[in-house]
Amino acid sequence: MIYKREKLGQLTDYFLNLSKRPGKGVYFYRIFCWNAEISEFVEQYLDTARRYGVVIQGKIPNPDEKQLSYYTEMMGQAFSQDVSFLMKAIEKWLPRLNGKQRESVVSSMINTLDEMKKEGKSQDMIRNAYIKFMCWLYYKFERILHLLGQDAVPKILYEGRLSRYELDLLCILADAGCDIICLEYEGDTSYQKLDPENKRTNPYLPKEQLTFPEGFCIEYLIRKRQRNERISMVYDRQKVLQPCTNVWMPENWELFTESLKEPRERGEDKEIFYNLFVRIRGVWDKVSYVQDLFHWKTQLETKKRNFFVIEDLFAPQNEEIRMVSAKNYTDMEQMILDLTPRLKTTGQESLDHQVRMAFAKQMMAEDPEWEGSIHKKRNAAVYLICWFNRYFNQIFTGYQKGKIGIVVYFGACKNQYEACFFRMLAWMPLDVVILSPDANVQCCLTDKRLLEKSYTDTLRIDHFPETAGACKARTVAYHAEQELNEMLYQDTGMYRDRQYQKADAVLLKTMYEEVGQLWDQELKYRPGFEIIQDKVMMPVLAAKICGVKEKEVDVYWKQIRKLCTAETLVVTQPGWFQKGDSFMGETPKMIVNGKVDKKKAKESRSYAYAILREEVQDYILDKTEQVIKQKLICGTFERGMEYRILAVALDLKKEVVRLIQQFDFTKKNPKLLVISVNEKTFPVEDCIGFALLSVMGFDVGLFVPTGYQVFEQNFNKVFWEEHQAGDYLYDLHIPALKQEEGGLSQIGGFFNRIFKRG
Repeated sequence: MIYKREKLGQLTDYFLNLSKRPGKGVYFYRIFCWNAEISEFVEQYLDTARRYGVVIQGKIPNPDEKQLSYYTEMMGQAFSQDVSFLMKAIEKWLPRLNGKQRESVVSSMINTLDEMKKEGKSQDMIRNAYIKFMCWLYYKFERILHLLGQDAVPKILYEGRLSRYELDLLCILADAGCDIICLEYEGDTSYQKLDPENKRTNPYLPKEQLTFPEGFCIEYLIRKRQRNERISMVYDRQKVLQPCTNVWMPENWELFTESLKEPRERGEDKEIFYNLFVRIRGVWDKVSYVQDLFHWKTQLETKKRNFFVIEDLFAPQNEEIRMVSAKNYTDMEQMILDLTPRLKTTGQESLDHQVRMAFAKQMMAEDPEWEGSIHKKRNAAVYLICWFNRYFNQIFTGYQKGKIGIVVYFGACKNQYEACFFRMLAWMPLDVVILSPDANVQCCLTDKRLLEKSYTDTLRIDHFPETAGACKARTVAYHAEQELNEMLYQDTGMYRDRQYQKADAVLLKTMYEEVGQLWDQELKYRPGFEIIQDKVMMPVLAAKICGVKEKEVDVYWKQIRKLCTAETLVVTQPGWFQKGDSFMGETPKMIVNGKVDKKKAKESRSYAYAILREEVQDYILDKTEQVIKQKLICGTFERGMEYRILAVALDLKKEVVRLIQQFDFTKKNPKLLVISVNEKTFPVEDCIGFALLSVMGFDVGLFVPTGYQVFEQNFNKVFWEEHQAGDYLYDLHIPALKQEEGGLSQIGGFFNRIFKRG
């Protein structure tokens, strides 16, 4: 019997038993390009061939004198190209073969020898080829010939350039019932000279065709396999199940339908577990999306399925990293063996082995971005361990063998560390779902196991709807209004009220005359205003004005009075800002590595900003951190001044906080006017307040008719420009600065008079 050489549907068809194959035939393919799928297939095929076939590294060695001598002694010099002769010869030379196996080998050999005869080969050449084939069958392939015809097809893996006689022999073995793969690392050119019409073997032509990586060969794969086996010592292979990810999913899968299926509905094999690993970008329906998610979560919890949502994978903290105690490693094996025990135990032995296996598999996975850098792999390992140790209790709450929990990442993977973490989770008995309702946000996660669905509609949602109260009904009209808003207020120069929540102050450098011209302008009309992504760049003024023009005191006070609107803070005496003494005992714990710990600040019993919008609270704390980092105030990071800066920021007066809460970054900004008429210097708390309001976006005007340096002693570097406006006057009486009719309408005229030259 000669077996037909079938066409592959996919590479994994090689692992089907003969009875499961549509044509009940064998596969004989050559592979001369590379991709990730091929790499994985060759590893699996090599493993099968080593156990149930023959692996040929390099050439099949020609029979040596000893082998030829033994053949002659056993078989003599007789040769006849007919079935009866070959049947007797094979029976004597390969006695372990049964009748059907002998028939297959003889039929396939006759077929090959007849082809040689048709090509015009002489009888001596055919006889020599026959002897070579017989020696190769005996010395190289005898151990698999007795497997011919069984349901599990024996496998042959060959690497290198095929010679004519090697190709003839492999054709004999294929016709007799062997699967064969030939790896051609240098391309297919050499083979085409032997078989230009591809009559004898089939080329494998995937969509993605890359060249084989340098060093890729059977020997490399064997060493990798041995290394993996040594690494597998970190878990007990008898106690783990292999994941079978997404295999039961139909082509038109739906998240809610497939995720709700019980394990027994997904597959019957008890030696594996069936999990899903999917990503959904965009939303299927803007109106119902949020309610659908909450309903889905409720259904899963009704089925006693653990449901855990991650919304932000913030980087590991110093304490978490310290607990991992990673060292400097020379190779991957050493690193995995040392770091795996740092994964916290779940309290269930079999689950612990699954977790260790998932970690080892993820660390051994090929990653082009980190390939060749043990240092980068080490950093990735530390991130994975820290995140697992942080979340494992929530991920495996109520875990029972056979129950698949679900982990949802509500967002998009921002970096490769996050992508690696979810790949690792997908090796565990978990359903892993990435939901990115804002389709415009890119997710860097890629994986051949991952299934993805994309929708054109997009929705910006900050949090997963964990409770019924979080489900806000949104009508079609509401979404239409949102889309209209995006059209009106996106890159048009028009802005909604408080459209932006982030901003940075940019100090304007101005001439004398320009200060008055710009003071009353909305920020969006000032030079230097721009929106960068979701952050406003606010051009703000900061000026110290010394002296009084032409000693006209009445005019001086009259024009200052016109600046003092309801949105302007006026400071006329030192000690206006509060010291924040009630916070000083706590602020050392709120600043870690030069950064303000917002969580700890908000947990303080004295914290008074909880009534503000969340983004306003964060804005105050972010700008406080900016003042600290810039070291504007003397003693920062030297005498503990950073703690005083934070204390002052947490103890701002009510009128200051109200102006910050009201502040719209694209409109008119609030103002701070400070007036100093004598020798009294301003304490550090006031200077902290001035600097803080400036970085928050306030215009700051410092009026010092004396010309004294009453602020500078507290600053490492001043943030304002100094303008000399006239003669110095001392001990002026500050009149009542009540707002007058006309407000700010004459500000420009005031500054023009103060700053007029000549």
